[in-house]
Amino acid sequence: MPVNRVAEAVEELAAKHFDLPRQDVSLDMPITEAPDSLRLSDLVVALEARFDVTLEDSAIAQARLLRDLAALVEARLGTSGRP
Repeated sequence: MPVNRVAEAVEELAAKHFDLPRQDVSLDMPITEAPDSLRLSDLVVALEARFDVTLEDSAIAQARLLRDLAALVEARLGTSGRP
């Protein structure tokens, strides 16, 4: 899956789970913009389900921007052999 498709999905899901207008969300948004840790967890679960990957808790803890989450998904897709 091309990076731009992953990035698009991360932005769309973040807007949905953070209750923000889509146009207000970008990959440069700090994940601390999540209203609470539960919504961030919901975003991670949604990403894992959307791309059929598992993201490591330690890697998620180091993520600072939505871009970091997109990179984690992309890395997992690259190592999983999935398109």
